Amino acid sequence: MKVSLAKALLNQRCPTCREGKMFKTSSFNLHFMEMNEKCPHCQVMLEPEPGFYQGAMYVGYAFSVAIVVAVSLLVKIVDINSPWISIGIVSVITLLLVPFNFRYSRVLFLYMFGGLQGKART
Repeated sequence: MKVSLAKALLNQRCPTCREGKMFKTSSFNLHFMEMNEKCPHCQVMLEPEPGFYQGAMYVGYAFSVAIVVAVSLLVKIVDINSPWISIGIVSVITLLLVPFNFRYSRVLFLYMFGGLQGKART
C-alpha cells in the first residue's frame, strides 16, 4: 500500500516511492542540510539536474514571508507596544524555523517540479 502524498511530503520522503528519506539527518541536527543523493529505497536521483534547488529559494522566501506575517499578527494581537521587542520576537522565531523552512522548501519544490514520477531507477 502506497503512502499518501500529503503524509510522504510532511515526512520528507521521496516523491517517487514515498518511502525513502530525502535527508540524511533530522531537522534538529546541525547537519540539517545534508540530502541523500539517491533515494535509499528506490535509488532515484533526488537532484534531477545541477542547480535544481536554486528554484527552491523562491518557495523558501514565500515560507519566510508567511512566517513573518503570521508572527507579526500574533505580536499585534498580544499588543506588544515596543517595536524592538516585536522585531526581536519575529527575528528569533524566523531564525528558529530556518531548518524547517530549508527542508520543506526543497521537498515542496521537488514534489512540484522534480518530474521524478515514473523515471527509471538510476
